[in-house]
Amino acid sequence: MEKKDLIKKLKEHGIHTKAHFYTEAFSRNIGLLTTADQAKLSEATVAIPGMGGVGGAHLMAMIRMGVGKFHISDFDTFEVANFNRQYGATVPSLGQNKLDTMVAQALSVNPYAEIKTFPQGISAENLDEFLDGVDVVIDSLDYFEFDIRRMLFNRARKKGVYVVTAGPIGFSSAMLVFSPHEGMGFDEYFNIVRDMTPQDHYLSYAMGLAPRSTQIKYMDLSRVDFTAKAGPSSIAAVQLCAGMVASEAMRIILGKGRIKPAPHYFQFDFYRQIFRKGKLRGGNRHPIQKLKKSIVNKLLARNAKIIKPEAPEIPAVGNITEDLPEPVLEYILKAGIQAPSGDNVQPWKFKVRNNSIDLYLDKAVDNSFFNVQQIASIISCGAVIENLKIAATLFGLDSNIHLLPEGGGSDHMASVTFTDGEIESDPLSPFIWERCTNRKLFNKEVIPESNLETLSESVSMFPGVSLHLITGRERLKSVADMVYLADRIRTEHRPMHEHLNKMIRFTKKEAIDARDGFPLKNLEAGIAGEIFLKATRSWAAMTVANYLGVGRLVAMHAKMGILSSSGVGLVTVKGTGTKDLLIGGQALERTWLNLAKLGISFQPMAAVTLFWMRWLLSGENDFLPKHRPLLNRVWDAYKRLFPEVDFEADGHVLLFRFGVAKPIRQRTIRKYHHSFYR
Repeated sequence: MEKKDLIKKLKEHGIHTKAHFYTEAFSRNIGLLTTADQAKLSEATVAIPGMGGVGGAHLMAMIRMGVGKFHISDFDTFEVANFNRQYGATVPSLGQNKLDTMVAQALSVNPYAEIKTFPQGISAENLDEFLDGVDVVIDSLDYFEFDIRRMLFNRARKKGVYVVTAGPIGFSSAMLVFSPHEGMGFDEYFNIVRDMTPQDHYLSYAMGLAPRSTQIKYMDLSRVDFTAKAGPSSIAAVQLCAGMVASEAMRIILGKGRIKPAPHYFQFDFYRQIFRKGKLRGGNRHPIQKLKKSIVNKLLARNAKIIKPEAPEIPAVGNITEDLPEPVLEYILKAGIQAPSGDNVQPWKFKVRNNSIDLYLDKAVDNSFFNVQQIASIISCGAVIENLKIAATLFGLDSNIHLLPEGGGSDHMASVTFTDGEIESDPLSPFIWERCTNRKLFNKEVIPESNLETLSESVSMFPGVSLHLITGRERLKSVADMVYLADRIRTEHRPMHEHLNKMIRFTKKEAIDARDGFPLKNLEAGIAGEIFLKATRSWAAMTVANYLGVGRLVAMHAKMGILSSSGVGLVTVKGTGTKDLLIGGQALERTWLNLAKLGISFQPMAAVTLFWMRWLLSGENDFLPKHRPLLNRVWDAYKRLFPEVDFEADGHVLLFRFGVAKPIRQRTIRKYHHSFYR
C-alpha cells in the first residue's frame, strides 16, 4: 500500500493525526519509557546499512520502539537462501529488492516514519550523506563487507556518531559499542594493520566481536569458509541481536545510563544459557587474543584442506520446451555422478542429447575381486539413475526410465527421458551433495522408530526390494562377529589388498588430480592406522603383518564400527539379474539419501554381500581354501540374522551400518562430468 493509503486506513480506525498515532501505537512502551522519551525517539534518526541478515530485524525493532526517522541502504535482492534468518525474506519477496521490501514493511507499522533510502548501498562517495543528522548507526552490513564497515566506523567516529554492532554468532549475539568520545576506535580495537589479507580481516573482526566465544562448543567450524564467504547463521541469533541493539541504541539516543564502549564487550548465548561481558584491554593486541587467533587460524587452515564435492548452482530456466537447456542436462548429469560406487571407481559413461541421458556401464574401470560379474558396478548404475530422477524434479521434470533398452548392448543400463510434468521438487535433492560414507565410530544413539519407518518407506516404491533392519544390541554383536570374519579375508587376499591400495590417494594432490578412489583421511583410520596403511602398501609387507596377526586389527576396526552403531540394514531384491540389481541400486540410493536427510551417518559393509554374491554365482572355488571354512561360518551367521531372506534366489545389494556421528572431514570427489561422455 502507498503511504497515503496507509494513513487513510488509520483514519478509518479513528487515528487522524501523527501525534494521535504515536500516542496510541507506542502506548505500551510507556512505563518503560516516559512520554518525553517517546517523543524524543520519534524525532531521532537511526542509520541502518544493510537490510539483510540482521538489518531487517533491526529496522523493525526500532520502528516498533517508536523511532521516527531512518537512513537505510541495500542494493541486493531476496533469495531462498535468506529464508532461515532475514526478516523480509518470503516467497512473495523472492527476487524483490530488499530495500523496497523493508521500507514497505516499516511503513506498514508506522506510515508517518521518514525513511531516506540509499539504493546503491553505502560507499566513500555517499557516506557523509548517510551519516548526516544521525543519532546512532546500527551496523547491519554483511559480515564479509569488511572494507566498507571499517570506513563506516571510522567516519562515524570523526563525525561524532555512535555505532552499535551485533553479530549473530551461532545461537548467540555478541555486541560492541563504538563511541565517538571515549574508548577505542575500530582499527585500534580490532588491531587492523597494514598488509593484512581479507581472511585476516574477517578473523580479526570475529575474534574482537566475541572475545570469549560461547558458540565454539556447538558450532561446526568446517562450515566456516572465509574464502567462499560462507558460514552458518540462525534466526534465533538474529532476534537476539535485534533485542540487544534496540535496547542499547535507545539508551544512547535518550542518554540513559552509562554506555560502555569498546573495549567493553557483551555476548548472550541462550542456547548455553551464558551471558559474558568484560573489557578486552588492548583489544585484539591482548596476548591471549593473539594466541586464540593463532589457534583458530590453524583450525581454519585445516578446514581449507578438506576435500569435498561442491554442489553446482541450480540454473535458472524459464518455460522448458521439448529440448532441455544444456545447463539443465548438465546439472542433472552432475547430480547423477554423485552416486556411490565401489572404492569410488565411477563405472559410468553417458550419452546426453536433447531431453535424455543414456547410461552405460564402464566395465573396464573395475575388475576387482569384489566386483563379481560387475554386480557392484551395476548397483552403482542404479544409484546414478535415482540421482538423475531426483535432480530432474528441481526443474519440474518427470523421468521416463527405460532399463536395459533393446539393441543397446550389454553395457547399456538405462535410457532416461525427461518431460515437463510439473513434478514437485523431491526433498531429497539437496542431499545428493551431502550423502557420504562415514567410517567414524558412531555413538550408539537409539534411532526413533519413525525414522526407521521412513527408511522402510523409501524402498517400498521399488518392486521386489526389501530393507531388513537390525537394531538390538545382542543381534548387533552377532553382526559384528560376522563382519570381523569377512574383513579378515579382505586383508589376507592379495588381489583385494592390491586393489584397495591402488584406490587409496595418500596425498591431497593425488586425490585432487585423480578425482577417484578415496583420500587417505576418508578412511578415518587415525594416525596409527594411516601409518599402518602406508607401511603395508606392498603385499610383502602385508604378508608379514598378517603372519604377526597385526592385519586382524583392520577387521577388528570393522567389528568395533558395528558395535558402535545404532543399527544395521540389508537391502535385497527378488532376483540376481541386471535389471533386479539396477532397481536395488535405486532403492539403496534413496535409503542412503533419506538417512542423510535425517542426519544419520552411513557406512557400507560390502564384504559380506559381495562375497555372498560371488559364492552364489561363481562357487566356493573362487575363494582360497583357507578362507572357505571362515566363509561357511559367515554364512551360518548371515542366514540366522536374516531368516526372511531367500538366500538362493535374492540379490544382495548391500549390508550397511547406520548411526549418529560427527561429520567426516575428507569426502570423495568425482571426475569432471564431461570425462564420462561416451
